[in-house]
Amino acid sequence: MRTEKDRVRRALIVLGSAAVLLTGVIIARETGPRTGSGPRASSGALPAAIAGTKPDNTQAPSVGAGSAGLSAADRAALAAAVRAEQIARRPGVPVALDIPISTASHPNGVHARVTANGLNADRTLHVPDDPTTVSWAKDDAAPGSARGTTILTSHVNYVINGRLVIGALSDLAEYAKNAIGKTFTVRMRDSRVFTYRIIAGREYTKEQLARDANLRKTLYDQSKVYGPSDKPSGRLLLVSCGGAFDEFTGEYEDNVFLYALPVN
Repeated sequence: MRTEKDRVRRALIVLGSAAVLLTGVIIARETGPRTGSGPRASSGALPAAIAGTKPDNTQAPSVGAGSAGLSAADRAALAAAVRAEQIARRPGVPVALDIPISTASHPNGVHARVTANGLNADRTLHVPDDPTTVSWAKDDAAPGSARGTTILTSHVNYVINGRLVIGALSDLAEYAKNAIGKTFTVRMRDSRVFTYRIIAGREYTKEQLARDANLRKTLYDQSKVYGPSDKPSGRLLLVSCGGAFDEFTGEYEDNVFLYALPVN
């Protein structure tokens, strides 16, 4: 018989594979009382800005574009501005996540440490035991990447020393219902700060995710570019468990996916 200690230690089970570098479905074993589903995000198709386009359908920005007729000094200034933007948007290592959205669980918003972690030996996503810490899947896209999906994940909640700790990503479904269009920031190791705007949230049962490989690939895709055609970029995904908690299985029934695009 599985003990409560065993249930706490069993942090992650992943069924299936979404891509070569990223496994598919997060199914976290987390402890807590059985709860209702609360707010639930949509399970419909992703909006076009988040669904993305193939990389070969986009063009890299050209320094010379639109510079005809400019003086040599103006062309140099334009080139410098383009280089500065490229430096500002280059990929980097995230160290902190700040979501300034007040909820009942997080009245002062979320301010979480981010750790960089590779996939586990069995190709599953690493999830920190501390639910107030968020893990970045460093085998995949980084914040600032021109394409792909930057993935940040954490537990909904966890029992630590007999105390239930509410996780940094416990409110993803609520954000999906009430915070579309709002922004949050990711601070990088080199002190840069990236701002992201919440575009869409989706929620699926783990059974649905386990049987639908195409859905998993779409949710975690690393090959496409996203956003408007004149400003293509990578996208950022916050993912955790959601839905009702089943005491018998020790699992939440769903996974919640919250997508955001970089601002500027």
